[in-house]
Amino acid sequence: MGQQNQFAQEWTVKNYGKANASGKKTISYIIPVVWHVIHNDGPENISKATIEEEIAKLNEDYQKLNSDISNAHPLFAGIAADCEIEFRLARLDPNGNCTEGITRTKSIHTFAMDDPYSIRPSWNTATTKYLNIWQGSQISFGAGGYAYYPGTVPDDMEGIVLIAQQLGNTVTHEVGHWLNLAHPWGDSNDPQDPNNCFDDDQVTDTPNTIGQTGCSSSATSCGSIDNVQNYMDYNFCDVMFTEGQKQRAHAALNSSFGARDFLVSPTNLINTGTADPYVQNPICTPIADFSYNKTFICEGSQVTFTGSNYNATPTGWNWTFVGGTPSTSSLENPTITYNTIGIYSVTYEPYTTGGSGFKQKDNIIIVSGINPDYTLPFSDGFENLTTFNNEWMIFGNAQNNWENVSTASFSGSRAMYVNNLNNLSTEITELISPSYDFSIPNNYALSYKYAYAQKLSGGNDRLIIYYTTNCGETWSILKVKTSSSLASAPQTDNFFIPSSTQWKEEITNLSSLSGLNNVKFKIYFKNNGGNNFWLDDINIDITTSIDELNDVLNYTIYPNPATKNAVVNFSLIKNVKDLSLTIKDITGKIIASVVKNQTFNAGKYTVNIDQTKQLSAGLYLLEFNIDNKIIVEKLIIH
Repeated sequence: MGQQNQFAQEWTVKNYGKANASGKKTISYIIPVVWHVIHNDGPENISKATIEEEIAKLNEDYQKLNSDISNAHPLFAGIAADCEIEFRLARLDPNGNCTEGITRTKSIHTFAMDDPYSIRPSWNTATTKYLNIWQGSQISFGAGGYAYYPGTVPDDMEGIVLIAQQLGNTVTHEVGHWLNLAHPWGDSNDPQDPNNCFDDDQVTDTPNTIGQTGCSSSATSCGSIDNVQNYMDYNFCDVMFTEGQKQRAHAALNSSFGARDFLVSPTNLINTGTADPYVQNPICTPIADFSYNKTFICEGSQVTFTGSNYNATPTGWNWTFVGGTPSTSSLENPTITYNTIGIYSVTYEPYTTGGSGFKQKDNIIIVSGINPDYTLPFSDGFENLTTFNNEWMIFGNAQNNWENVSTASFSGSRAMYVNNLNNLSTEITELISPSYDFSIPNNYALSYKYAYAQKLSGGNDRLIIYYTTNCGETWSILKVKTSSSLASAPQTDNFFIPSSTQWKEEITNLSSLSGLNNVKFKIYFKNNGGNNFWLDDINIDITTSIDELNDVLNYTIYPNPATKNAVVNFSLIKNVKDLSLTIKDITGKIIASVVKNQTFNAGKYTVNIDQTKQLSAGLYLLEFNIDNKIIVEKLIIH
């Protein structure tokens, strides 16, 4: 369909040019625009002011009002065109409601803006009424943006895609493609190719070129000086369109391909609120949303809330905080104290004279006690559902999060599991424990039973144990395990349910927590193409009965944090057949092997970790593997 439409469009361009060759008729076009911000609460969530600046820049470029037009090369200055096109943010949405022409959608697809459907969460049935601009954080193949020629893709893909880090002339360039303008060397994305001399953009006043990547005013290819300052080139000194490109863009706006003719029609301008008299600052109803700086807090702590509205600039704010002090607020960004243990909801209503928005988020503030739930030792086999539901919490964005089930277990009749086989890659689920009292100094350890299988194709799922000493406001990593070290059963693509022999025990040293009085744990599981994960029989006890810690009497890392060099001192109280010391990054990837499969006699040892390991600044994990018993310690490099 795309190639057939291209041929038809070329016929339209040629015949449109003949019909309007006299230049007696001035044609002016207004293009309704909707700018869709796809974000994950990062810098890609650009402001309304930035978007309005980009629209103003479009109008300058397409109306030859750009201040740098005076830099145009003398050879081309005489054909630099005022394209007589104006871009206006829509003032009516597809349902006829007041709009500022901007939508905001929170989605992890901001990091995959070349996914053709996931980036189109709004107004996807109205692409024939608006120029849709979808803007996010990343395009996988590294482009600053992309667009399709009119009528060459399904209606719900008509528009342009951009990333926030590269706007400005990139917007002008991609809108040019939307208006059926090619690169000066033709349809390829490969400048500097000598074969480009034999291709063309079907515009008579843009000389054939191989496509330059520099801004030399004397750049020559294909037998003539190149128009390196053309907006449709790949340079960053672009300042102009040509009269021929203007004619081609006008032909696109008079063509049914991609419904560009309908989009600029008087009827559609009225229906999108972009006809004259155009309202620069509409008073609409806010579309409400808000963020907050903490989810987990201790009783007596504070949370700050921030409105993140769009579609209007509120003139007032009404907040309701269940369990908070104060329980209501009319401030734009209030700070609220929570004095009572519980899980609380928040309601937010920003308003203008045009109406009130409404957003309620349930169970978002989790307030824990300053006193621990349990003294030690502690054990939990997840057998009592009532106790589990009252004391443990499950969070995550996975299709299938942690579940308490009776399908399989190491002991008793119940266990926790993640139906990971049916989860999507990169989905996360978290299991958060009650709190424990480590205030009596001792050598503690955490042990649990688990079962896991990789799929036949492998994958690299990740299990991370975190701990917190401030009710979850901040979390620290205790241990990281990835698929290869997690596996307790053979690889399988079938739904993995462990047999009684397919469970392993994991023991983790908690000596660093000794003396703390209010510790919670978080068991974080991230899917990356593996099978199901099972968990049972969590125990926290003194380490006198744990063999893992009897191999290593003591170890220290100094300095930590380190800049270039660090020293690991460790003492063995008995001979060790196989000792490895490995540096891993936070994902579990091996960065360097400091000691690899060596035999040691009982005694004291010192190992240097120096700059030859080429560690950049960040958090690393030092993993001791001593006769297949593992201890992990953190190392921070400044």
